[in-house]
Amino acid sequence: MKRQFLFTICIVLALASAFGSGTLHALAAQTNVFPVYAITDLGTLGGPSSSALDINAAGQIVGGSYTASNILHPFLYSNGVMSDLGTLGGRDGLAGSINANGQIAGQADTSDDRRHAFLYSNGVMTDLGTLGGTDNRAFDINNSGQIVGISTPLWGGFQHAFLYDAGTMTDLGTLPGGHTSYANSINASGQIAGWSSPTSDTTQAHAYLYNGGVMTDLGTLGGSRSVAFALNDAGQIVGWSDVPRDASSHAFLHSNGVMTDLGTLGGGSSQAAGINNRGVAVGWANTLSGQQHAFLYQQGVMQDLNDLIPLASGWVLTYAAEINTLGQIVGWGVIDGQQHAFLLTPRSPSDFIDDLIRLIKSYNLPWGMENSLVVKLQSAQNALAAGDTASACNILTAFIRQVSGQAGKALTTDQADQLVAGAGQVMTLLGCQ
Repeated sequence: MKRQFLFTICIVLALASAFGSGTLHALAAQTNVFPVYAITDLGTLGGPSSSALDINAAGQIVGGSYTASNILHPFLYSNGVMSDLGTLGGRDGLAGSINANGQIAGQADTSDDRRHAFLYSNGVMTDLGTLGGTDNRAFDINNSGQIVGISTPLWGGFQHAFLYDAGTMTDLGTLPGGHTSYANSINASGQIAGWSSPTSDTTQAHAYLYNGGVMTDLGTLGGSRSVAFALNDAGQIVGWSDVPRDASSHAFLHSNGVMTDLGTLGGGSSQAAGINNRGVAVGWANTLSGQQHAFLYQQGVMQDLNDLIPLASGWVLTYAAEINTLGQIVGWGVIDGQQHAFLLTPRSPSDFIDDLIRLIKSYNLPWGMENSLVVKLQSAQNALAAGDTASACNILTAFIRQVSGQAGKALTTDQADQLVAGAGQVMTLLGCQ
């Protein structure tokens, strides 16, 4: 559960209409002059790899990392430090979710080599027990401390979705005629999303929404299977589903009773893993060349997150697991040949203005032209610092007019295109009209 950003292209089109296409001819192909996100390598617990699975509004992150002994342990990343949360007495563990209160839900091995769900709160890891069987796992926790996951009941041997609330674990059952069910996400109102299968064979699994004691089948995108991974407080659900003839599996968004295919990044498959309360989704998708890349989906468009970070970062982002209300994204990717957890933080309008000023100074323009452009941008920053967004938008509009008028004169056409597009990024973030 998890800020939404408008697209630069909206500003670009508005500017093209206002100023004509003279200096804006390249903007359709170059809408992001500067990186949209700053990236932070979360590191590891001493081992070769790590993965981040969730982030709360305070920027606290949880997931799993290998230790120096090559053992997978749950971690909490907070204030720049990754801490090992330990286990329930056994070898391995993984932290899957963290709420606004800093409570963490996950799974860890016990001393008798069972895998049990845990709640980590105030420095203490508590075993949640099971539905009577030998093992269970926790996948999500909401701000009320309700936890969902899977557990093996005493009978049957099939894993069932559970809700853990106020010390009691409740079996949520399955879709009619089903045997297996998973509960993957729970929102503030206690709605739960997951999947249920009629047999131990998951090839016929369907995504569901559990609300008010009723489990409702969400259907598919025309294929055999679907799985719900996350839902937000508005009841919007994301996951993946097979498409007709089971040709591939695509990420979906289910909202107001309609399941929408989110498509891919040009390749065959995709999966949506997280969604925030603004309806912005993240996950992974195949590119045209078949690579797996992390994606951001907003306002009907899927973007490759690798296109939104610094070009020379060295990263290949492969999986985006969650996005919080501030638009921060966590997941994992490859850096220096190793898989590491990452944090993407949206860059501010002031950051983009700093980029514009540096770009102008790199052009070695005549002093009068350089100074005139830089002074406008500094005035826009001052307006932002004073909380006067309207004045900042007006100043940026004047900046674009000046740049457009100097295209092919004091500025080359390419330089003007870059500056206008960069200013457009700022105006997009500010919501300028």
